Amino acid sequence: MGRIDLNWIQANVHPRRLDGHKKSFGHVLVIAGSEGKAGAAILCARAALNNGCGMVTAMVPKEAVSILLAESPELMYVTDKKITAIDLTQFDCIAIGPGLGVHEASKNILIHVMTHYKGPLVIDADAITLIVGHWNLLQLNHILTPHPGEFARLQGFDYDPNEREKQAKDFIKENAVNLVLKGAHTIVAAPNETLMTNTTGNDGMATAGTGDVLTGMIAALCAQGYAPYKAACIGVYMHGLAGDIAVQKKSKATLVASDLINSLSEIQLID
Repeated sequence: MGRIDLNWIQANVHPRRLDGHKKSFGHVLVIAGSEGKAGAAILCARAALNNGCGMVTAMVPKEAVSILLAESPELMYVTDKKITAIDLTQFDCIAIGPGLGVHEASKNILIHVMTHYKGPLVIDADAITLIVGHWNLLQLNHILTPHPGEFARLQGFDYDPNEREKQAKDFIKENAVNLVLKGAHTIVAAPNETLMTNTTGNDGMATAGTGDVLTGMIAALCAQGYAPYKAACIGVYMHGLAGDIAVQKKSKATLVASDLINSLSEIQLID
């Protein structure tokens, strides 16, 4: 098993184009949020915007819009539009799931995206729950980002922390997809790739919303042209590093997900 450390990161990131413009660095669509869960959408969209991509559009509920724009006026948004009315080809990556809800309408959105969008897709949170029974729609440019509980539901049997590497390997043997198994020393696994474990992060990050931040960060890296496996590895490393920077300024007990986004400005690994 490999380690995602600074040496690996430096060997696998590529420099930004000096002559680039906003479209050069990619456009992310975030499909997230529902009544009572608008915060997940906002965290995911802000994380994408602050991790190097050129543009972010958020498909969010109306209740999220005023907060979204107050936090990040650079974000674009859509509400109420049916997913079938959106031209998905304009996006370089789509992130779906944080706070989306597990009702039938959400499942229909997920299935439409998985059926019609050919680019990289980051599937998180409620979308992971909705994907059960639709394994045939998974592709090699999709990234699943379950926490242990979600991973157990995906597998259909108990998650074993002592066998997590084997369980991750077994999962990608059955499903041609990139897997980010979150937790202490997050694992990244993909078919025909080295199983990797992350070396950054701390227990202060065990708080609501940090997974939503990771989803946005990985999506931004995909939009900038990183292959899904590398985007996942780089994303989890930077995510953990942002948490490590945050706890230099405040206690682990008081760390919240937005602190990770605020810490991204101090990381220059992908400049």
